[in-house]
Amino acid sequence: MSDQGWIKLYRKIQSSFVWTNSDQLKLWLLILMKANHSQNKFLFNGQEISVTSGQCVTGAHVLASEFNAGVPRDNQLAWRKLWRWVKRFEKSGMLTIQSNARYSVITVVNWYDYQESDNLVTIQRQSADNPMTTNKNDKNEEKEPTSDSTRKIDYKKIINFLNEKTNSKFHNVKSNQDLIRARINEGYSEHDVGLVIAVKAKQWVGNSEMEKYLRPKTLFAKSHFDEYLNEAQRSQQRANTPEQQGLTPEEGSARSARQLAELEEKYKNQGVSDE
Repeated sequence: MSDQGWIKLYRKIQSSFVWTNSDQLKLWLLILMKANHSQNKFLFNGQEISVTSGQCVTGAHVLASEFNAGVPRDNQLAWRKLWRWVKRFEKSGMLTIQSNARYSVITVVNWYDYQESDNLVTIQRQSADNPMTTNKNDKNEEKEPTSDSTRKIDYKKIINFLNEKTNSKFHNVKSNQDLIRARINEGYSEHDVGLVIAVKAKQWVGNSEMEKYLRPKTLFAKSHFDEYLNEAQRSQQRANTPEQQGLTPEEGSARSARQLAELEEKYKNQGVSDE
């Protein structure tokens, strides 16, 4: 396993069962760091093996040795326990395992969508127990990017996705890019942006009061984005139920309309920058 590169974790991992157990979380991260970012060949126990992106070749004892490296002996975990957890990951749809008498090939499920691709991931393809990450081992030696100068943002993809979902014609211009970049630089992901677009479009398209707010300066506004994202994540977890808790759909839309009218007035009177 390379010690170069960086790993980016999405907040979604906090809703996974691995988040509640530090050792299971460590094991999951170890597997992600071991996974190759591209097709590769290498020797394992004297045998040449070919793997593709998202795969790693290991064994129960090798994995345990890497997991326990530097850990005091009294705190080390047995290989059998660790391998049971790996099998639980498989049962939860997070990875697959192909084993023979000499080694096992572990494949991280949806590696390209969640780790390699910078494109938006549709909400229908997510799994509540499949924490998303981006593995950049070997491929990149820089530290995790923290600003737009080192982070490539696919503005065109996001704007096109917004137009597709809302039947709009927004342009890939600086004012819209600034809003997206501000949210990304706060630690949100392009997937988070896409999730907000998809869920708010589902709720508001065809609603005469709310449809006008399906625009970048509302959807990506600092004052509302985190609220929209949390709402979208809850909606997804509850089978995309549109109602706000304790409100009918009509009451929820009316309350949102009042809040957004206040935001509209703020933009008109103050011209507030969202950076």
